[in-house]
Amino acid sequence: MSSSIRIAPDFEVQYPTASATATECAMNLVLTADLLQKRIATLLQPLHLTPTSGLVLSILANAESPLPPNEIADRLIISRATVTGLLDSLERRAYIRRRPHPSDRRMILAEITETGRQAASAFRPIVHQQEKEWFGVLDETEQQQLLVVLHRVQERLRDAG
Repeated sequence: MSSSIRIAPDFEVQYPTASATATECAMNLVLTADLLQKRIATLLQPLHLTPTSGLVLSILANAESPLPPNEIADRLIISRATVTGLLDSLERRAYIRRRPHPSDRRMILAEITETGRQAASAFRPIVHQQEKEWFGVLDETEQQQLLVVLHRVQERLRDAG
């Protein structure tokens, strides 16, 4: 597999209103995200967690109190139905528990269990250590520049509606 995606030299002839460089950036960003996702999945696999379920555990481990599923969904930018499936899976492994909301009988709250907290404590240092290694190809200044660039693109995508 090629290490990066390259756009054909005649791209802008075929798509005169497009930018070959912009398309190459978008495609390589997607490839990079996919590679990160796969690497993180490999790290979490021994705990039978996906990257997304690992993020749910991390959110709950950092929360000062139990959270409603819609707040988890908002933080992860995924649907409430997807969060429900993730919570089902985490609850089967005893990583989280659901309990009724104290003031809204229609709502439930998700809270991390001690088993879930131990799992989060086990995988988070490993993932963060790997992130440091993966992004170690960039020095600190380049990492900061990457963040600035990514934030600008994210802002444009949010505003694009």
